[in-house]
Amino acid sequence: MIWLARSAAGLLIAYAVVIMAVSCSLKDGLGPVAGVEGELQVSGEWPDSIKAVALLVLDDVVLDDAVDHLVSFSDPLMPGDTLGSYFVQLRPGLYYLVAAGLTVEPALFLANMETYTAAGDIPIVILDEDLSAIATPVFIRKNEVVQVNRTISF
Repeated sequence: MIWLARSAAGLLIAYAVVIMAVSCSLKDGLGPVAGVEGELQVSGEWPDSIKAVALLVLDDVVLDDAVDHLVSFSDPLMPGDTLGSYFVQLRPGLYYLVAAGLTVEPALFLANMETYTAAGDIPIVILDEDLSAIATPVFIRKNEVVQVNRTISF
């Protein structure tokens, strides 16, 4: 009888661990989230100087001082990629999305982010040709995920 109780407890614990692992790997996780998601599409031939592209999330549209307004960024697309999905979790608020090219390898960018921030200079090139896309704010409400697709043309 004790063996049966231990087996049942073990199965219950294993089941709970699996449910938590699956829940944590989903965008919804263990609770409601807010943010922005969509597809990032790249067309044209990648310039050699661009090592990756990503969407930057800014809290203000001050492009010459983007480092001070950088809130987050999407996972990067690498040269040769033409389409990728992204999700950036954000607090409710007003944000601006900017398509940017990284001029350094993404791993170096992430590893040296504090250095770039302290220096006030991040190794990016703004790729948005349509300035209205940059100037159009995205308003994120509590527990809302806003869909935004963006195309980068080289």
